[in-house]
Amino acid sequence: MNDPKRIVELGYDAIADRFAEWQSRISDDSRLRYLGDLLELLPESPDVLELGVGAGVESSRTLAQRGRLTGVDLSREQLRRARERLPGATLIHGDFTAVELPQAGFDGVVSFYVLNNLPQDELGPLLRRVAGWLRPGGWFLASLPSSDNPGWRGEWLGTEMYFAGCDPKTNRRLTEEAGLEVVRDELETMVEPEGEVRWQWLLARRR
Repeated sequence: MNDPKRIVELGYDAIADRFAEWQSRISDDSRLRYLGDLLELLPESPDVLELGVGAGVESSRTLAQRGRLTGVDLSREQLRRARERLPGATLIHGDFTAVELPQAGFDGVVSFYVLNNLPQDELGPLLRRVAGWLRPGGWFLASLPSSDNPGWRGEWLGTEMYFAGCDPKTNRRLTEEAGLEVVRDELETMVEPEGEVRWQWLLARRR
């Protein structure tokens, strides 16, 4: 199997329980801190799109409680779990690089620890789609991988997985070229069970 998207889809279906246990061993203060800062910038009851909503963890539940959440994910099993936790959300099974969503339909777009499953050459086009989904003045918040990885396939948590990513300078350039103004650009170290990983947090606004 050579399609990275199919590898990711089947992988997260297969490891749903192991992935949830793996996540539970990580202190994720950064995500909740950045999310709190984003919510201060959004309207009182915002329309928010989450790319890679997964199983509906705490940050997704916060967004669903605060406003109207639309979540997209490749994994049917992750979405099944999300539906139990996010009963009022609109959840879509699909590839967020191809799914059709309303133009200027969202006050915010978020993506947490997901874009490391995206092939390098698809990041720029995705960011242009994000800019199109945002209303003027809308906000994009994402954690992106912070090292140049042209694409890795191998075993992770007992299944085949695919990871890729760009360096921080490229991530920022592609974000700005998409028509988004970067207002925060910070590197944060997360301690995962396998060791430390540095993520680039970008907060950007549609011009």
